[in-house]
Amino acid sequence: MKNNKRIYVYVEDTPVHRDVVAHGLYRASSPILRSIHDAIDGIAIYSAGPWFDDADIDPDLFPLCSRMPRLPTLLCKALHRYPALDPGISRTLPPLLLAPAVRRSPADTLFSIIGADVSNLTRAARLAKRAGKSHAVYLVDDFLAPLRLAGASEAAVQSAKAEAGAALRSASHVFTITEGLGEYIRSTYGVASTTTLRLAFEPSPRPMLPVKNQILYVGGINFLYADGLRDLFKAVERVRNASGVDLTVRLTQNATTASRVLGELPPFVVSAPVETAEGLAAEIASSLFAFLPYTFDPRHRTMVSTSFPSKSMEYLAYARSIVVYGPDYGVATQRFRAAALPSVVSSPAELEEMIRMHLIAPPDNSSLYREHLASSHSLAATRRTLFTGLGLELD
Repeated sequence: MKNNKRIYVYVEDTPVHRDVVAHGLYRASSPILRSIHDAIDGIAIYSAGPWFDDADIDPDLFPLCSRMPRLPTLLCKALHRYPALDPGISRTLPPLLLAPAVRRSPADTLFSIIGADVSNLTRAARLAKRAGKSHAVYLVDDFLAPLRLAGASEAAVQSAKAEAGAALRSASHVFTITEGLGEYIRSTYGVASTTTLRLAFEPSPRPMLPVKNQILYVGGINFLYADGLRDLFKAVERVRNASGVDLTVRLTQNATTASRVLGELPPFVVSAPVETAEGLAAEIASSLFAFLPYTFDPRHRTMVSTSFPSKSMEYLAYARSIVVYGPDYGVATQRFRAAALPSVVSSPAELEEMIRMHLIAPPDNSSLYREHLASSHSLAATRRTLFTGLGLELD
C-alpha cells in the first residue's frame, strides 16, 4: 500500500479495549485508530490520566504502543496537579522521552488526539517539533471553558488561549468532533480551516431482550449532565407516585462519585459500574430509553454547542429509544433533529410526558439508530475523512 506507515500517533488517553470500564477518549479513540491501523507506524502514550495495564489496551493497537515509563509519568502528573511547583517539567519531559522513537519512524505526520487540557496540545506540538514531523490534531473539547469553571484567573485563561492558538496555527491540519467546535476553533484561535471528524464505533449485534421499567444513563457525571439528571429524578418520582409503577433509573457511575455530584440519590436510583461491554449493551437494550441530557445553564453554552458525548455511540448501537434532553443549541439536539431521530425534549414537562408515553407503549426505534450509526459513524467514514485531510491516498 502506498500510504503504509505514514502516521505516528500521540495520545494521553490510553486506547483501551471495549470491556474496560472507562469512558470518553479512553474508549472513543480506539475505533478511530483502528480505522487507519494499516497507516500507523507507532502510538506514543503519555498516561496523563489513569494508568491502565497492558492487558487493558486495545489488542489490535497494543503492538504499536510505546508508553512513557511509569515513574516519570507519576512525576509529571504530580507536578501538573501542583503547577506552582512545576518549572515546566510536566510539559517538556513527555515529549523529550517519547521523541526518539517518533523521530526514527518513517512516518511523516504525528496525529494527536487531544482532550480538554491545553497542556495535552502543548505536549503534542512539542513532540512533533522534536521529532521533526508535521502535526495534525483531533480536538474534542474547548480548552478555555474548563479553566473558567475551575476558577482560573482571566490572566491564566488568556495565557492558555495564546498557548493553544500558537500550537493550533502550527498544525498541518485540525480535525474537530463537531461542526460547532470547528467554528469555535477557527474564530477563537485564528485557525484557517478545520475538518469535522465524527466519532467512530463498531457495534456488536444488538441484544434482543424484553424491556424493563428502567431508564438508563451511561458514563461520567459532571456539570454538563448533572442538572438534567436531577430533572429526570424529579420527573420519575412524579410518574412513580401518580402511576404506582416501580420505575427505576440506572446510572453506570460509582454510587459514591454520583452522590458527590448529584447529592443523595433517590431510592429508585441504582448507581454502579457495568463490568463488560456485553453487560452494558444488555442494560441499554433492555431499558425503556437511554437518557442523553445537557445543561440549560447559559454559562456552559459554548461546551453544549460544540461537544458531542461519546456515550451516544453505544446508545445508537443498542437502545430501543433515546431521549435527548437539552437546549435547542445543543449538538445532540441539533444532530437528532437533523437526522429525524426520535426523541428530543426541552422542558421538564415534556420530559415527564415522554416518560409516561414510554410506560404506556414502549417504542422500539433501534433500526433507525443503527442505520444512522452505520452511515455517519462507521470506521470506513472515519478512514475517508482522515486520509483525505492528511493528504493520503485511499486504497
